[in-house]
Amino acid sequence: MSRVRIASVYGHGFDGGQRARLEELGFAFRPRISRYPGAQLCSFLDFASGPALELIEVEDEREYLDFVPPGMEAYCPGISLVEGPGAGVTSEALRRELRDLDPYELHVAYDGRDDPAAPGWSYLNLARPLVPGTFTWFTEPDEPRPARPRAPEHRNGAKHVVGLVFDLPVVALGRLANVARTVESNGAFRVDGVEILTPGMAPELPSGGGKAFPLTAVVLEAPAVDALLGAPGVREVAVESGRAALVETDPSCWDLLIQSTAGS
Repeated sequence: MSRVRIASVYGHGFDGGQRARLEELGFAFRPRISRYPGAQLCSFLDFASGPALELIEVEDEREYLDFVPPGMEAYCPGISLVEGPGAGVTSEALRRELRDLDPYELHVAYDGRDDPAAPGWSYLNLARPLVPGTFTWFTEPDEPRPARPRAPEHRNGAKHVVGLVFDLPVVALGRLANVARTVESNGAFRVDGVEILTPGMAPELPSGGGKAFPLTAVVLEAPAVDALLGAPGVREVAVESGRAALVETDPSCWDLLIQSTAGS
């Protein structure tokens, strides 16, 4: 069992046109678009289990670049880690463990108040990246925790995130494996059910050519992918488990690789 889990995965380059395209491909977004510091508009794809996906549009580049915190490359994707089920890990424990990566803490109140004592999210950020080209941080919510949004039914059948594909050597993912405390097998490992992969582990996976950052694909599962194939910017990929549809996105962001659970 992993001592952390992935709460969300975010990526940039999703304007209104990109969002509309994903809706046409059968994805259902959270009704409300969130506004984050740095002129960021965030649209969420929620699932019944596992990580949510955060699709970000930057409205004002100057404001965004002024916001970018230490340890984050501008426009890079990111991974939010939280405590795994029953793990008992704390931000203080991770701060000691990752002290060579220059950790620092931020606190944001649930209601937006500028009050460090108000209930909210405590973020442990890293000024030096845990994974190259990927802003990875730990979130510790105060009680009472906000309710998890109800996951919609996606018309394309997408159920949950099952993997992340990095165009990196396995050794570059070692610190993430150490934080998760998972058992590796041939270089692959899981973070609470989400498999961390590289094209070298599974040669049929997309290599990430043309992508600006090494997190090249988010892998989802669906009962079938036939309805997706043939749409613009979607191509069929043969993976070990059978058929898959690769939904190509902005070069700054990960693609969506949707695997059919029905097999070949």
